[in-house]
Amino acid sequence: MKLKLLFKAALLSGVCLLFSCEKSNSSCGGNDPMNDLPWLEQEIGRLSSLNQCYNVSRSTYEKQTVFIVSNCEPNINSVPLLYNCDGNVLNLSAANYQNLKFTGSIELIWKSN
Repeated sequence: MKLKLLFKAALLSGVCLLFSCEKSNSSCGGNDPMNDLPWLEQEIGRLSSLNQCYNVSRSTYEKQTVFIVSNCEPNINSVPLLYNCDGNVLNLSAANYQNLKFTGSIELIWKSN
C-alpha cells in the first residue's frame, strides 16, 4: 500500500515537472515587466516625474494579468487604474470597483520614492 502511494506521488511530481506545475512567470511581463513591456516602462517614467507617491503592482483580475497603478499618498483618496498586458486601461464600472477582487497575489513591481 505504501509503495502504491509512493508511486502515485512520484508520478504526480513527474507530471508537475513536465507541465510546470510550480509557479512560472509566464504572466504578462515575465520576470522583469518594467523592462519587458515598453508601455509599462514609459508609464513608470511618467509617474517618476510626478511629485507624488505612486506604485505599480501586478495581479490577476477576471482571468487576465493586470497592472494596478495607484496613488500611495496618505492624504489622497483615489481609485487605482487597471491596465491589461497591452497597456490599455480597463474601464470598470463603479460597482466593479466596489467589488474588485484579484485572484492571486498582488506583486509590487515599482514604487516611487
